[in-house]
Amino acid sequence: MSRAAIIAAPVAMAENGLSPKWSLALSGLSAAQRNDIRKRMRTQILPPRSILFRQGAPSDTLVVLEDGRVRLLQTQRNGEQFAFGVFVGGTVLGLAALVLDRPRILTAEAIDQVVISVMPRSDFVACTRNVPGFLDNITRLLALLSVESIERSGPLALDDAWVRLGSILVSLARNDSRNSCPTISGLTQEDLAKMVGVSRAWVGAALAEFERLSLISKRRSRITIEQPDRLADFVAASRNRSPLRR
Repeated sequence: MSRAAIIAAPVAMAENGLSPKWSLALSGLSAAQRNDIRKRMRTQILPPRSILFRQGAPSDTLVVLEDGRVRLLQTQRNGEQFAFGVFVGGTVLGLAALVLDRPRILTAEAIDQVVISVMPRSDFVACTRNVPGFLDNITRLLALLSVESIERSGPLALDDAWVRLGSILVSLARNDSRNSCPTISGLTQEDLAKMVGVSRAWVGAALAEFERLSLISKRRSRITIEQPDRLADFVAASRNRSPLRR
């Protein structure tokens, strides 16, 4: 069984007001209104592999990822686990379940150290009722997240595993001051397998083939995208079933 990963685009820290997600929730609000919302939130710093919330737990808090990376996971009844994507600073996590007051449908796990801001659901509801414009912003944010989910998952659902893996590598790669090429760190082959919806052995073989083509290099828990343009070409060529440009 395969399931497409939904990868969030990189965004800045929410507190800087640059995130297209959390900043949308605060859009048009006065400084006093923003300050009122902020005072209801507490900041936490969590170590790598920490669980922010678990699937099935009550949706009792609004969670804003300020910095770091978090992956969202879902466990099926048969024990299979799927990764729905990796999200970075600025993302609001678990918003739909919070608004509906339903149990969490996903588990959120920190990949590296993360900084989060948390607001109790009672305060979140109070803000939607008492802060003019905040409820409208939350409604637009939910609509945006829904559209983004469809736009990202639709094409990937039709792609084969090679295209999904290549697309995920491109999406996850970030510039690293220690390396002139984009890198991916902190994720295991098992993590990538869950995102692509294949076995860990298949991911290992596929990464070896990418390395043979000089598209990537691997070292411990770090993958370096040696030729980002050619990897993007590979994804496009595989999607269109045309030969890879060499």
